Amino acid sequence: MIAAIDMTDPALVMGHASIDEQHRALVGMIEELDERMARGEFGQGVLDAIQGMMAYAATHFDDEESLMREAEWPNQAEHRAMHAEFMQKTGGFFEDAPADSEWTSLDVLRFLLHWLLKHIKIEDRRFFDWLTERSA
Repeated sequence: MIAAIDMTDPALVMGHASIDEQHRALVGMIEELDERMARGEFGQGVLDAIQGMMAYAATHFDDEESLMREAEWPNQAEHRAMHAEFMQKTGGFFEDAPADSEWTSLDVLRFLLHWLLKHIKIEDRRFFDWLTERSA
């Protein structure tokens, strides 16, 4: 099982209420996948988690990208490409899940946790720090 993720960690808080709430929901989905795996629920649990993550991530990414467009952030294309890569990789896991659900579950969990936390702490932070400096 993964350790609980402290979503009050300043490195994970962007200072934007709806984006922070969406980040908490995405992390909650990862924690739910971890709990299902601990109970031995691999096949359907993985499929449900991937479907939910992809649907929610698509909405979250749209919201972030709208904020970036409105703010005229110069690194929008790079950030959008990262979001697209996440969706492509996650979709690939969805295709693989029925073939080897236990190992795929572990791969999905590792990928989601690593990608999301790194993305929030580094990439989202770059945008929200820029936005804060610009607004000052």
